[in-house]
Amino acid sequence: MTHGAPPPSGEKSGGADGPGDGKPKRLPRRRIVDGGFLFISVVGIAAALATWWLRGPEIFVAVLGDDIWLFAENMPKVLAAVLLACWLRLMLPREVIARHLGAGSGWRGLLIATGAGIVVPGGPMTAFPLSVAFLEGGADRGTVIAFVTSWLVLSAQRTIVWEIAFLDPELVLLRYLVSLPVPILLGWLARRAHGVLDVAPEAER
Repeated sequence: MTHGAPPPSGEKSGGADGPGDGKPKRLPRRRIVDGGFLFISVVGIAAALATWWLRGPEIFVAVLGDDIWLFAENMPKVLAAVLLACWLRLMLPREVIARHLGAGSGWRGLLIATGAGIVVPGGPMTAFPLSVAFLEGGADRGTVIAFVTSWLVLSAQRTIVWEIAFLDPELVLLRYLVSLPVPILLGWLARRAHGVLDVAPEAER
């Protein structure tokens, strides 16, 4: 029995990593020093110089000490959130994330992302590493925007701990009900606009 000729160089025969398997491609690795980093650095340096110039070196040193303490206090939380995001990224195959949260997930993906944003506890140090893990794992921009928006406006933890504790329950319920469609709407608009704004990640093309 003769065996078929191997596929030409540069092509794959449709295996697990083949081009026709429907798997999303990896996003390009983000640079450590990018525009956002430079902008925050410039603002921070300008604020430090203004504090020194307007309030004197004593206030500058006091503020710097508080900032260093805040940085040291939050670093364990940031590291834990990043490790959680990495664990999620490694445990869930890309095709699973892409199937449930990718560009082809439709309204179901937006609903899943919105629900995840509601139940995810913690602050930005939890939500944003998870957002990056979802995006790099195969989620599209629409579901990531729905997740972040849901976490911002519908977080169950924030609603229970802060809103109900300080505001009238009827007001909290009204705010929650009128905010429910917002993450889904923004995620849908992001999907509709990506072709116009040309911001779709490579996984969606």
